[in-house]
Amino acid sequence: MRVLGYAERLLWTCGLLCVGYCLVLGVQAKETQRLAERIGEPLPARIVPDVAPAAGDVIGRIEIPALALSAPITADYDKDSLHRGVGHIPGTAVPGGLGTVGLAGHRDSFFRPLRRVAAKMEVRLIDKSGTYHYVVDSTEIVSPDKVGVLNIASRPELTLITCFPFDYVGAAPERFIVHAHLLSASPDGVSAIH
Repeated sequence: MRVLGYAERLLWTCGLLCVGYCLVLGVQAKETQRLAERIGEPLPARIVPDVAPAAGDVIGRIEIPALALSAPITADYDKDSLHRGVGHIPGTAVPGGLGTVGLAGHRDSFFRPLRRVAAKMEVRLIDKSGTYHYVVDSTEIVSPDKVGVLNIASRPELTLITCFPFDYVGAAPERFIVHAHLLSASPDGVSAIH
């Protein structure tokens, strides 16, 4: 009986720790989402120093209205950053920039709605300079080692990457890729940050 009592207390403790961990992740995600929603808002005119963002910093927001997807974009795609939002892949272009913008996210959190993405859907990237509009061209499924999906194309593009299949349990064997092109290099709703 004594062993069962210890086992019961151990299981309760493990369960409470798991619930606590999930609550902490949920609070972090909500805070990151709140920060991302404020990006692009007009701010009072003042000089703000340009400082390179750290790995977990929120640098923008991605929206796909047709999928009700809205997620923060963090400055990197390491484990902690992907718990807080969608990660910008270092070495790829910034929103609205020349080249290919690469964003990665988890299939079971922020990028879960991508399973319903279709050609011609609008994708918005919002950062401190304004809102950039992209249109989905195609999707593909590739092996994890196919990094050519981030190659620079003849026009500015956006590449979204998540694991595939969406319902796979564990480390998924493939990657789901969304390709989109930039409609205009000029953002709309430019904020007052310079």
